[in-house]
Amino acid sequence: MKTKIFGLLMLAVLTLFACKEKESEMVTEETVAPDSSEYDKKVAVVRAFFQAHCDEDLDALSSMLADDMKWSPPHYNGNQWLGKEDLLAALKNYHDGFENIKYAEGIVMPDSTANGFWSGSVFPMQNANTSAGVLRVYGTWTATHTESGKEIGVKFFNLSSVNENGKIVQSSDYFDVNGLAVQIAAEE
Repeated sequence: MKTKIFGLLMLAVLTLFACKEKESEMVTEETVAPDSSEYDKKVAVVRAFFQAHCDEDLDALSSMLADDMKWSPPHYNGNQWLGKEDLLAALKNYHDGFENIKYAEGIVMPDSTANGFWSGSVFPMQNANTSAGVLRVYGTWTATHTESGKEIGVKFFNLSSVNENGKIVQSSDYFDVNGLAVQIAAEE
């Protein structure tokens, strides 16, 4: 009986050590940090584009867009992709209708503002990547409506892709377009 108990104890100890050894192997695997230089360059392009919009500089905005760029506007249009000239016309409408256009990047949380630019993914695991192919951009736009003098603001989400030449080739905007009209029409 003592032999059986001793044998079972030895088996338990060996199993425990084997599991611990396997666990420590998993922990010591090195992870290579992704190169963030591509991401940083693309973020700089989008930031410059937003600043040019704040500055109401259509020439600078145009120079940062690829000629064959595709744009999805914030309003539903049957998921039709528009082009560079359509985006520039929409931006000019904002320049004509608003003053003091400002952009604040980041996700506003109850006690802080989180990063405004994201790319790559961890989940779902089968699609996880470290690519900076598509930037996810979060922020808030504010401005003064020229005609009424009312201050307006809108939370903003955008997906942007920047090519190897530093030009925006794809952009999809998400914000409450109707919310702007509601703010302008609101009685004070």
